[in-house]
Amino acid sequence: METQDLIIKYAIGISKRYRRKEKNFFVNEMGKDFKNAGYEVKAVRGKHNRVEGINMVAGDLKKADTIIIANYDTPAHIYGNPIKYYPFNGAASYSNALLPTWAPMIICMIVAIYITLIQVPKLDYDTKLISSIFWVVALFVSLITPAFMIGGLGNKLNFNRNTSGCIAALKTAELLSDEQKKHVAFVLTDYGCTRHIGDYLIRNELGDSVDNKQVILLDCVGEGNMWGIGYKESSSALADRMEKCLDGSIIKHECPKEDLRYTSFSFYRKAILISRVKKYYDSYIVEHTACSQDINCKDKYIDDLAQAIVKFVK
Repeated sequence: METQDLIIKYAIGISKRYRRKEKNFFVNEMGKDFKNAGYEVKAVRGKHNRVEGINMVAGDLKKADTIIIANYDTPAHIYGNPIKYYPFNGAASYSNALLPTWAPMIICMIVAIYITLIQVPKLDYDTKLISSIFWVVALFVSLITPAFMIGGLGNKLNFNRNTSGCIAALKTAELLSDEQKKHVAFVLTDYGCTRHIGDYLIRNELGDSVDNKQVILLDCVGEGNMWGIGYKESSSALADRMEKCLDGSIIKHECPKEDLRYTSFSFYRKAILISRVKKYYDSYIVEHTACSQDINCKDKYIDDLAQAIVKFVK
């Protein structure tokens, strides 16, 4: 299938993957497309800390030399100004998104406290019926709204984060030869935006053997100024190889251990993380995620990346 058609299918037709029903539908459709690309596909279900997740696995993880991973879930909607997402710094992303994510609940709590302390004592159904009813309804709404927002509300538009990574994985699968398919497996992971249940499931299945495999993580690869290759000290050689396979403006960024908290990157030893990024002071960011502005995903970037990964695995 043409890349532009895949973008329409997955970034528009199945744009939100926040609740279980939405995720299941996406996994089912992606599984069909990976099968059409010549892969055996299975769903791997499991729990971590009593939270259940489902991974879509294409190929044989245990026999593969290279595993390509992209999370398929989508983030919670951010209220207010769009956040700056730091793909190479999980701690920065977490702190940057914390307040905007929970802003509605905080506002509701403040409103409820104000009504309870200031307006409730003034209620008078005999002389101020309309205003009294208004404040009672406002108090009820401010108390019940947070209950509906526990866990956040899913963002509706997710072209770049991380529909782009999933499509790039699928396009790579389509380009691999039959011989290469024996050595390359794909995993679309659950809860990659938070909790990282899918990464725990991979480690549960492979154990310590995953540390000996080449892992390529794809995150927000559809929009941005330049290619960013994140790596650890133990994977600098992989980053050098990938740099030679990619075209265009490229930066390599070594990720210190303290920056890897709250990231999928922290689960893998021989791994590189590929994103399209923008320079921001001493860091690299992805703009316009987790909001209504995540509407760009260039098919050229995805096609170029898929071809580069094919060169890499040779």
